[in-house]
Amino acid sequence: MRVLRVVTNETCNQACRFCHSRRPHERASVAAASVVRRRIIAARHEHPTTLVLTGGEPTLRPDLPALVAEAARDGARVALETNAALVTPPLAQRLAEAGLHAAIVHLPAWGPQLDAITRDPGGAARTATGIAALRAASITVEACAPVLRDNLDSLPSLPAQLAAAGVEIERLWLRLPREAPDSESLAPLQPMLATATRLVDQARDHALPISLEPATFLPPCLFPRPGRVASIYALNRGGATRDGHARAPACAECRVRDRCPGLPDDLPPTLAEPLQDDRLRRRLTVIATPREQIERELVTREIYRRPDGSTIPAHIIRIGFRCNQNCHFCFVSTHLPAPPMARVEAAIDEIAALRGVAVFSGGEPTLDPRLVEHVRRSKAGGAHAVELQTNATRLGDPERCRELAEAGVDVAFVSLHGATAEVCDRVTAAPGTFVRTVAGVDALVGAGIRVRLNYVLCEINRHEFPAFVTMVAERWPAAAITLSFVGMSTDLVPRERWLVPRYRDVLPAVREGMAVADRRGVEVAGFDSMCGLPLCLVPDDPGAFMGLAELPAGYDGGEFVKPAPCQGCVLQSRCFGLRRGYAQMYGWDELRPVTTPPDP
Repeated sequence: MRVLRVVTNETCNQACRFCHSRRPHERASVAAASVVRRRIIAARHEHPTTLVLTGGEPTLRPDLPALVAEAARDGARVALETNAALVTPPLAQRLAEAGLHAAIVHLPAWGPQLDAITRDPGGAARTATGIAALRAASITVEACAPVLRDNLDSLPSLPAQLAAAGVEIERLWLRLPREAPDSESLAPLQPMLATATRLVDQARDHALPISLEPATFLPPCLFPRPGRVASIYALNRGGATRDGHARAPACAECRVRDRCPGLPDDLPPTLAEPLQDDRLRRRLTVIATPREQIERELVTREIYRRPDGSTIPAHIIRIGFRCNQNCHFCFVSTHLPAPPMARVEAAIDEIAALRGVAVFSGGEPTLDPRLVEHVRRSKAGGAHAVELQTNATRLGDPERCRELAEAGVDVAFVSLHGATAEVCDRVTAAPGTFVRTVAGVDALVGAGIRVRLNYVLCEINRHEFPAFVTMVAERWPAAAITLSFVGMSTDLVPRERWLVPRYRDVLPAVREGMAVADRRGVEVAGFDSMCGLPLCLVPDDPGAFMGLAELPAGYDGGEFVKPAPCQGCVLQSRCFGLRRGYAQMYGWDELRPVTTPPDP
């Protein structure tokens, strides 16, 4: 997401003591219409996803709708930073017609205290009227709440006050200012962090999404309990450097050092504390706002390729994101809230109408009490088949498995990543769950549901694959195995050698396990999927893949590369290639292209 800000003017109808943007008079070099238009055009040429018009107070300009139209010309999302006190219904309508998508309203308080902070008597009432006008014009309304000395005690009550007043805000942006013309208006660091934590708690209690405003970034380790505020962060590897920030010695041991820029330069390095909890690292990592992230991850549209060259559409629907395990290689944002039910039902209806495979996943889908209803809905809508992706830890009850079978579950795709509790529970970071998964598989098999066991190869479990095949053959002889390889498909997955092995270190155990499977009659598949291996490395006859349908152009979403060795391979059009993350870690000298067409 690329956000660019354009200043439209410098005067304001309010007089906040902490504001460093307000000036008593406009300067032509800043606010002249021709100058502002040139800035907007220059910003448009950088192709931002969002272009923010800010001030001063932009609504003081009579030509603001024309500026919005200029900003929206190339299709960028246009937002307006405003106190909304001057917004009338006619102005809101003109802004909407010009292309304004969102307004970010300055809200350090609500009611009389807002007037005291902005030094604008009656401004709070006008702001409330302006917010209503914006919403009536179908403009998304967000709010920015700075933590100040004057609102340390009252700011946490803002979500409750907005709810009581019936004011709907799409998102609250938490601002932590540490510079101001009047330094006395700023809150000391520790009281600021304490108030921010209480505000995050209250926003969560009132179902109000809240995020940290990027312009006033402070690292999560400064908070007394970083886990309580993890939801306000959206850290990714692109944020590891930032002007005015530097790493402290303690940062070298931190699990988020690859995506956090460290401390502001004016803070002592001794304040930094390394974050060691991997679950916390995952919760801090979001590449967009939670709502956008939910929409991004809710549905994955795939095609299942059959050996005879035919295909069938399959949509993976994440009906919830919570999980009762914490697998190190999981690429799902398991800290996200549940997706809207209407979106889940629409996704079910979409794949059912295509007569495809409805794949219910998560997180852990068995945590959703409506799972059986979802399965029934998909079958009633015409789904060809229903697959349940699960760790099966909650399926040890035979009656529950029979209910799922009767509702229409055809296949259970069960994650089981070791042959022993010692190894499997290390992979899932959930002690005691290996035995519960095994009991769940027993119950699924007993209910007549076909079982496919997903074994994700990583450095922790690669040596156990032959023993895993033996266990499956002896305990569930009718089950099949899908062999996957740890995939660094999102920033949630650590790109570190303790987790991600080289192919050459994995292949001996794979060959041995497949030999056991061949002797014991166990099916091992999955190599042709995104989570499989480059097909040239599969220790089997490559002719088995010649009948696969070719991959559509762009199907991998740019996640894979096909380096020089792939160019001469006869399987190139059927193989995903090499994950970018793996190529960055290890290169591609292990690839062995198939140059002679094998018999299909």
